[in-house]
Amino acid sequence: MKIRFISYGKCITGGFLHESFFANALAQELKKSQPQTEFFQHRFNRYFKGFLAHVKLQFLTYQLLNTDIAVLVGRMAWMAILKHLFAKSFRAFVVLHHIDNRIPGSIFLKLYTRSFLYFLNQFNIKRIALVVVSPFWFDEVKKRYPKIVVHYFPNLFDPLMYQAYQSSTKTKSIHLGQWSWKNDSKILELAKQFTELGYACYFSSNQANEQAKFEFYEIIHEPHSAYLKRMAEAQFTLALTVYQEGWNRVAHESILLGTAVIGYPNGGLKNLLEFSGAYVVNSIEEVKQVIKVNSEVDLKVNSSFIETFHTNQSVKFLEPIFHFLNQNKA
Repeated sequence: MKIRFISYGKCITGGFLHESFFANALAQELKKSQPQTEFFQHRFNRYFKGFLAHVKLQFLTYQLLNTDIAVLVGRMAWMAILKHLFAKSFRAFVVLHHIDNRIPGSIFLKLYTRSFLYFLNQFNIKRIALVVVSPFWFDEVKKRYPKIVVHYFPNLFDPLMYQAYQSSTKTKSIHLGQWSWKNDSKILELAKQFTELGYACYFSSNQANEQAKFEFYEIIHEPHSAYLKRMAEAQFTLALTVYQEGWNRVAHESILLGTAVIGYPNGGLKNLLEFSGAYVVNSIEEVKQVIKVNSEVDLKVNSSFIETFHTNQSVKFLEPIFHFLNQNKA
């Protein structure tokens, strides 16, 4: 049996790490019962911007679908449908992090995703399943597209990777979250106000070309170990995205480090905030109040949350996925 994980992009995003972990966990478990299972990973090192580039991505993707099981991202999803028409043994998992059509972007790409979901639902295709990262999106897919097979596989972390940083001394700093156009624009005014109160405010970034220093905040790109240490030293991490999130890897990592998280209950982020006992707010004014009232609180690591989303829980979340595979054998 062959399994292929196919993705694209130039930088390591939270979405890619989730997709990669899911594909690897699936392959490892299949190998236990089927030792001859082969696992391949393919990542196109570019963004494929523009219509012609997108067409090329579809062509390159289809060429790689000479496999029994494929794990793909949403932008490649139609190729899974095409392949399933010609190969009875083919099964696919399409990982979708969100289906928030309010997010700015190409109209073509939005139509691509919406038409794929409509087709999958309308024709009740059983050999292609969606994988979502949060209960929120599991419920949304079931509500909007009741005939689509959908599985919930969350972000899972090894807490040992974070333990060494939990004893870091807190500094008077605020991690404003990851630098992104999805953030509430009012966060910059908040940074100004808290810089004037003596806080060091910064955004993290996974792209070196985004680094910059401004009067009231910095955008910092650094090695992962330094990123974790800095976040562990912060008193707060903010997750103030105005669109419906898939999850929020930065917020999750902050909780693993013992740093308080303040966030908007949008999409899967709402699940993360509620499950972890983080601060849920609905406005910048509420953020200010939480910081002012809780600035001296010594936050304890949420052990229940950490165990629920531990890497050792992957088998539990894979159980319905194996049931799906067994039901849809050629």
